[in-house]
Amino acid sequence: MKILLLSGDFVEDYELYTPIKILEVFDIDVHVVCPDKKAGDTVQTAVHAMEAGLQTYSERLGHPFELTHTFDDINLADYAGLVIPGGRFPEYQRYDERVLDIAKHFFAKNLPVAAVCHGVQILAAAGVLQGRTCSGLHLCKLDVVAGGASFVEFDPMSKNVHVEGNLVTAPAYPAIGAWMREFIKLLGIKIVY
Repeated sequence: MKILLLSGDFVEDYELYTPIKILEVFDIDVHVVCPDKKAGDTVQTAVHAMEAGLQTYSERLGHPFELTHTFDDINLADYAGLVIPGGRFPEYQRYDERVLDIAKHFFAKNLPVAAVCHGVQILAAAGVLQGRTCSGLHLCKLDVVAGGASFVEFDPMSKNVHVEGNLVTAPAYPAIGAWMREFIKLLGIKIVY
């Protein structure tokens, strides 16, 4: 099984690396791409932290990440699902029609999509949230509502996720475990406890 994971400079470090490692446990091949970059190129990650006393999250440099595949070479028909991490990359990639077309493809095919934190900005810009309900970082609520969806607001430090049809969303990195668990279920993989 292959999953497509969108990325770009200043993708949130945990929200990029952790889903890849979780999906690898299930022998899922994750193809990480970024517009205008090739396999072997890197994207710079960022570590976001909700710190007491600050009005918004802080940002520090994370690890450089080597892309696994070339954006221009992907064939969307090869993928069983889509993962969109957060960070700052969604705020500029939501203006890239190629990225929006990717989101539209997965919704048109009703394939599993997992978006966390700012990742919902890409979905809102693609117009795929119309009439739906989802979560994300509370700072993305206006994007989601403007995209025609209802927003489920969770504390950013919670482990809460929201699942609706083919879409699983979460507010931020503390929910990655639950977020990926629900995405894996949408992929049809049965988790036995």
